[in-house]
Amino acid sequence: MSMMHGAEPWATRIGVPESFVPDGHGDPDGLVGGSAYGPLMAAVRGFLDDLAGAVPDADLAAGLTADVEAWRRRLRTQAVPEREQAFGHRVDLPGRGQVMAPAFVMTARGPDSVEGTVTFGRFFLGGNGAVHGGAIALLLDEVLGRLSDTAGRTPARTASLTVDFRAVTPVDEELVVRAWFEQEVGRKRYLAGEIRHGDVLCAQATGLFVSLTAEQS
Repeated sequence: MSMMHGAEPWATRIGVPESFVPDGHGDPDGLVGGSAYGPLMAAVRGFLDDLAGAVPDADLAAGLTADVEAWRRRLRTQAVPEREQAFGHRVDLPGRGQVMAPAFVMTARGPDSVEGTVTFGRFFLGGNGAVHGGAIALLLDEVLGRLSDTAGRTPARTASLTVDFRAVTPVDEELVVRAWFEQEVGRKRYLAGEIRHGDVLCAQATGLFVSLTAEQS
């Protein structure tokens, strides 16, 4: 029955191309949010890092609060349905054009693997110069999950993710991230990944991703 077919591909489901395409995605003005959206998200990331690292005095805090509330009111006039938003859907941008997860930047792509870099800013600090473990798990889930949807595969969701923390993952250092397929069995996709700081293995993960059916799309 048609309801058992795979979920709608990303390109038609949310109007964006596939993740991790080495040749890019064409003119950003043709994508939701246009060419101005990438610099905006980069500025927001920087703002969150600066905010996390500062203790504003009372006047600055009050002024910043007023400015943020004013921008919130303006943004609400531009609200769109989930499938029309740019946040999290711009796979041509680091972190899919969103600031919830650390920004992964692809540097190499194989048939069933991807490699890139990430720098966790002050916003993701857990303490004593180390990245918060939850942010590490989020980054690995993001990269493995995006890789699981490549090569024309239908979208999938995370069924399980196991993360092993091997060493301190430092804030404000460029780290290497690798992810790869281990096997596919029916709708099940098994992937693994790691984060390294130089020769040091900081964290590694294995994940199970299950492709969506049409009724889950």
